[in-house]
Amino acid sequence: MTFEKNTLSSNKKKPTILLGLTALIVVLFVSPMSILTAAYSSAQSLEPNLSLSPAPLIFSPAPNVACGNVHELCPSMLTKAYDMDKMHNNGINGTGQAVVIDDACGDPNIKSDLSTFDSQWGLPNPKLNIYTPQGTPCSDSGWSLETSLDVEWAHVVAPGATINLVVAAKPNNDLYGGWIYSLANHLGNEISNSWQGSGNCPVIAHQTLEVATSQNVTILASSGDGGAWGQNHGGNAQPADCLQVLVVGGTTLNVQSDGTYVSESAWSGSGGGYVIGAKEPNFEIKANITDSFKELAKSDVAADANPITGVLVYNAQNGGWVTVGGTSVSCPLWAGFLADVNQVRASKGLFPVGFVNPFLYTKVYGPNGSSSLYSKDFHDITSGNDGWPAGKGWDAPTGIGSFIATPLAQTLGTNSKA
Repeated sequence: MTFEKNTLSSNKKKPTILLGLTALIVVLFVSPMSILTAAYSSAQSLEPNLSLSPAPLIFSPAPNVACGNVHELCPSMLTKAYDMDKMHNNGINGTGQAVVIDDACGDPNIKSDLSTFDSQWGLPNPKLNIYTPQGTPCSDSGWSLETSLDVEWAHVVAPGATINLVVAAKPNNDLYGGWIYSLANHLGNEISNSWQGSGNCPVIAHQTLEVATSQNVTILASSGDGGAWGQNHGGNAQPADCLQVLVVGGTTLNVQSDGTYVSESAWSGSGGGYVIGAKEPNFEIKANITDSFKELAKSDVAADANPITGVLVYNAQNGGWVTVGGTSVSCPLWAGFLADVNQVRASKGLFPVGFVNPFLYTKVYGPNGSSSLYSKDFHDITSGNDGWPAGKGWDAPTGIGSFIATPLAQTLGTNSKA
């Protein structure tokens, strides 16, 4: 299989540093690191008590560590279900790319945990770098499991990619500091965030997302595991309520014992909704998604998250092999997939996809899901409920749906407009 380059000229800008919402005056020779560090320091003083937590992990000991159990998915079952095998077999596996995982506290055994995971499933050991930009991190068994999950399953989807794990010292603004550190040091083109806090998208996130967009970096976030949020459902949830984040909702993935795809429905715990106080963006207006509130709507996309169809994870601190669910699963799956996409784009001389939401909504989905690409590239999730019902086309729990990976990688990897 070969992916052919779209002949349209690229409209991607060369990476630059853009100013965000704080009044920073920049003169020639001021480094990106100094700009971003100033933003981080400002945020620490504005929101010193911000508390963020991993998307609530739902896990249980795994009685059988093997492929074939449809309630404990192994790597080969998930990659077959989402049509990743064809592209992996043809060398589209994230080679030359790096996925950034942004977690707090970290996993003190992450290198050995990943090695055990890879050995069990016959996966190659990737290059794994660990960064602690704020110094010695906290210790927490929940964050330890989150870290193992994120690293191991991003690696499943992009087995050829480097994994750059950025460990925040504490689960607060330090996690946004991880974004800043990653961008300033160009650690990767995808930054995966399986954590959440209450409240509106903060200033530090707005500003850092402007920088990420200018550098063609995609920042992804879990939609959350507590059901719908936003209008009519309590309040907003950061960073999933930020415009320039690719928000990943959750599904129940039904497969046969060999991983053959059967169906999907919206998982009841998936987050998503209509962001209070945030105007509906033009790309969602053009896509004509169901939005009577005329506000920014999330989720954007989705993947497996229901603990009943969870994935196998190895984490020594939590007893070894466990089955894990939640949108903490779906987010790193999409981050790994975009690393595969960006490998293709690099081979065609194209910039990384970056803020990919407008292209997904207007070109792949199209008005009311009318694009010819939509049914080829996505599973439309039409049943289930998280407080908002799933239905034909876009919906809050699953966005425009889950990926059919090989054709979607072709679309995103070769189109210069993506």
